[in-house]
Amino acid sequence: MSKPYDATLNRLIDTCPNDWAAFLATRVGLAPQPAEVIDSDLSVTVQADKVFRLPGPPPALIHLEAEVSSRRGVPRRLHRYNALLDYTYDEIVHSVVMLLRPEADASDLTGVYTRKRADGRVSLHFEYDVVRVWNEPMTGLLGAGLGTAPLALLTDEAVADLPGAVARFHDQLRGWDVDRTVVDEVLGSALVLCGLRHDSAQITDLFRRLSMTLEESSTYQWILKKGFEQGEAKGVAQGIAQGTVEELWRVLILLGRKRFGAVPATAEAAIRGVADQAQLERMAERILDAASWDDLLATP
Repeated sequence: MSKPYDATLNRLIDTCPNDWAAFLATRVGLAPQPAEVIDSDLSVTVQADKVFRLPGPPPALIHLEAEVSSRRGVPRRLHRYNALLDYTYDEIVHSVVMLLRPEADASDLTGVYTRKRADGRVSLHFEYDVVRVWNEPMTGLLGAGLGTAPLALLTDEAVADLPGAVARFHDQLRGWDVDRTVVDEVLGSALVLCGLRHDSAQITDLFRRLSMTLEESSTYQWILKKGFEQGEAKGVAQGIAQGTVEELWRVLILLGRKRFGAVPATAEAAIRGVADQAQLERMAERILDAASWDDLLATP
């Protein structure tokens, strides 16, 4: 999967793993149940996108691969990961490939991968599930949980009526009684993922015009201002709308996590140790140009 969408989707899954596990379980014929995301590093050179373990009974693994562009050979890769997971955990493995936009479809994504011997007999028969997000009903994705709700904006139904789709997503976002930081994560992920199917200016304008739950949040204001401007650092501080010091801490931690990955405890402590609002705004202005947490924290 291509950046920045791979990191965004992974972060979204990590924010609401049970929503994703339940959604995928219904696709592979398993009962939805609490799950854990397990280590997907299968060898020195092989790493699956996400792997969920459902305790059962019987216990089972769900292996998810997400694609944003078309390429042949995905079924063979799915089989490789499936076999390695089977060997590593000795549990039934269900593999699912999720195509996030029509451009990701390929002619060999039939749900079955076979290999034949020289005499024509089938020596390998491997079945997997394919989720073509654009064909999914919005109601199902919105209702599956906060974690899968952003996918509703990638459907053909959303493309046909984007204002209506964003309004429905907004209502869903407001309806979940969860920690505000979780809503921040889901909102930010939705805006990034929308770049797969929608014009950035249109989707940003729609989100801006909605009376969102987070409309007073400087995190929300920053996301709306920057939207899809990956790699563009100019004007970030102005986009923060002069939030409080506490709010600026949240902005830096949230966006730094999306930019650099997991936040080391020392980095979070260092950010929360800065009481100068002007310095925090300068750090926010550099966040898309900084090379690492250490580089960001070195901002004068």
